[in-house]
Amino acid sequence: MPARSSNSASPVLVGLCAWLVPGGGYFLIGQRGRAMVVGISIIALFLAGILVGGIRIMDPPGWGQYGFQDQLVQRFDRQHQEFSTEITRVEPSSATQAQDPRENDSDRTVGPALFAEPISELSDKPWFVGQILCGPLTLAASALSVDVAKPTTNSPVPQEGVAMSHSRSWEIGALYTAVAGMLNLLAIIDSTYRAGSGKSH
Repeated sequence: MPARSSNSASPVLVGLCAWLVPGGGYFLIGQRGRAMVVGISIIALFLAGILVGGIRIMDPPGWGQYGFQDQLVQRFDRQHQEFSTEITRVEPSSATQAQDPRENDSDRTVGPALFAEPISELSDKPWFVGQILCGPLTLAASALSVDVAKPTTNSPVPQEGVAMSHSRSWEIGALYTAVAGMLNLLAIIDSTYRAGSGKSH
């Protein structure tokens, strides 16, 4: 019969800790060795993905290739003197366009695409679901990716700050980071189960 854990941490707290820090759930229930192995493995796999594909493999929903939030704009149809029923997605390429994504003064800004249509944005970048399971590590890497993507000059032709990798290197990097997140999900489920059932092995 499995021994009962002396640590009575709440399963919810263990699950949250396991998401915040890979291996953290095991650490909270007193399984230090397992916490170290799982944490180091997941973080190493995540970082390996970034090393293979570059930081720009972190492509969070709602942000475009130039590091600005995608916006939704409703165009004004001058011919019929009414707003179009179709809402256009605009990917700003400069800070100026990010502040005002409208083509004409009569157009209407709906708002950031991520907040207006979150499901649509997430379905465009499904690999982020796996990546976000690594918790704040993903958020920090995504913030860095968005920051380095911003144009370095205000030239007429937008230039990305750091270009995205392409083809196999991007695919492999994104796969590594998403698999790291899926492994962390297994660790979250397992540590939460162990905390709930009182198992220490």
